[in-house]
Amino acid sequence: MRQEIIRKVIHLSFSAFVPLVYLFLNIPKIWMVIMLGTATVIIVIIDLGRTHNKWLSKTFGILFNGMLRTHELAGKLTGASYVFIGSFIAVVIFPKEIAILALLFTAIGDTVAALYGRKFGKIKIWSKTLEGSIVGLIACLIIGLFFPGIPNIIKYNGAFAAMFIELLPIKIDDNLRIPLFSGIVMYGLYIL
Repeated sequence: MRQEIIRKVIHLSFSAFVPLVYLFLNIPKIWMVIMLGTATVIIVIIDLGRTHNKWLSKTFGILFNGMLRTHELAGKLTGASYVFIGSFIAVVIFPKEIAILALLFTAIGDTVAALYGRKFGKIKIWSKTLEGSIVGLIACLIIGLFFPGIPNIIKYNGAFAAMFIELLPIKIDDNLRIPLFSGIVMYGLYIL
């Protein structure tokens, strides 16, 4: 459990960094796309390089192996790569507030759901727990309160979409599917 807490704290820090920077520093979308695109390419290159370069593999292992999941240790992309890929795509395709909200649903909702579900979850639904998903949903609904400029119907459907897709046993990383699915739902409602 301790390793999972450390992993989730790091996940929360990295995942929340992008939307909070975008929100509070008022960076124009084009600059955010350029910065995120550059960071994403660098992160993915390092992530892929760790499986082909001994020095990079050893250094990466010293720093992160205790936190990596089995599939990540086997050479698949880490959650960090998917955080940046998901963030980049969300910022490119969604309006600013929807992108920020979808990324915060991922950062906070997914983290809360995982930690609460592991500690207190009893009712299993696939590999997740109902209790974790409900607490994650509550966290997402609370996040929505801080975005009064987005109509409730949009942000609350986005919150439900985020936790629904998080719960499903889909083989696509949460850091990619949560912001994209919740963002698509919110943007779809926004343009109607």
